[in-house]
Amino acid sequence: MYIEYLAATNFRNLHSFEISISNDPVLLIGANAQGKTNILEALALCATARSFRNAKIQELIASDAKHASLTARFNRHHVRHDISLNLTGNQKTIRVDGRSLRQITKLLDLVNIVAFFPDDLRIAKGSPEERRRFLDRTIANHRPDFIDAAISYARVLKSRNTLLRSSSFLDKKLLAVYDDQLINYGCIVNSARCETLIALIPLAVFRFAEIMNSKAELSLSLFSGLPISGDYSLAFREALSHSYSQDRARGMTTVGPHRADLRMYIDGRDARQFASQGQQRSIVLSLKLAELEYLKSRLGTTPILLLDDVSSELDSERTLSFFKATASLGSQMWVSTTGAITLPLPESTQRFSVENGSVNRLAISR
Repeated sequence: MYIEYLAATNFRNLHSFEISISNDPVLLIGANAQGKTNILEALALCATARSFRNAKIQELIASDAKHASLTARFNRHHVRHDISLNLTGNQKTIRVDGRSLRQITKLLDLVNIVAFFPDDLRIAKGSPEERRRFLDRTIANHRPDFIDAAISYARVLKSRNTLLRSSSFLDKKLLAVYDDQLINYGCIVNSARCETLIALIPLAVFRFAEIMNSKAELSLSLFSGLPISGDYSLAFREALSHSYSQDRARGMTTVGPHRADLRMYIDGRDARQFASQGQQRSIVLSLKLAELEYLKSRLGTTPILLLDDVSSELDSERTLSFFKATASLGSQMWVSTTGAITLPLPESTQRFSVENGSVNRLAISR
């Protein structure tokens, strides 16, 4: 899987550019705030219909323009698909091969990406929500039933919380209906997370050791969001019953998959508190490589890898180890850099300079 063509008009500071590429690595070189990350955001937006910066549509359109457009051509198993986005005001229109796309999740059938942006360091040191988002995104790339269950779970959770915040009278029959639905969808969500993490753990542990080149050992586990163990369906029902008074007082559901956490340890100690910055960065990059490798095995093709300024997160030794690992997975890589550090990329790498929103191809050095 790789990108053959990418074009943008009036997208952030990228007023107009188009590039055609092969499946070799792509290197974007330029000083900070010139547009490198905007190019990666444009690519990710075509692949997922979402901005990794959680930007509003108006923020994506150049300040002196009323609309923006993006076009990307993806090659998956030698089948090409053109994905285009038009952004106007608060409206976003997506077309695939000239036809309007109504279900955004259908994009996952066409293209899959794994991306690292500096904000992803929050996976290691941020809130449980960041870690759940990482795990759920990995699952969503190959499990449509998980997406449906997760959306339904979130909808029922919102309704249950609204009911809990209602007046002194609470409809317990309706609460029981919501509980049944939460348990049903929650079991699907938890099962998918457990299954995926079991596959990810050995991959991430191996990549962490490879990048760190030390005796420090990474271990991972999943807290289910329930204070009770055992059969998840029964445990969830029991936990909802036990937490009712607290939930009612707080006006929110305090147990369930929405409270789950991916827990990380270095030599048995909580990585959030005891891991060094270098170790935390290596954890996140190891998880990204594990995600890439896992999805490759499930999809039968390697997702595209986006790396935004990854060299600033690692020293030279770990940078070499990391890029050696990425090369072994056979993914088309898009890498941004200021050029301050020479990255260990092959001679065939396609290089582009990015300056003040202009993108120009550089000659391949021999």
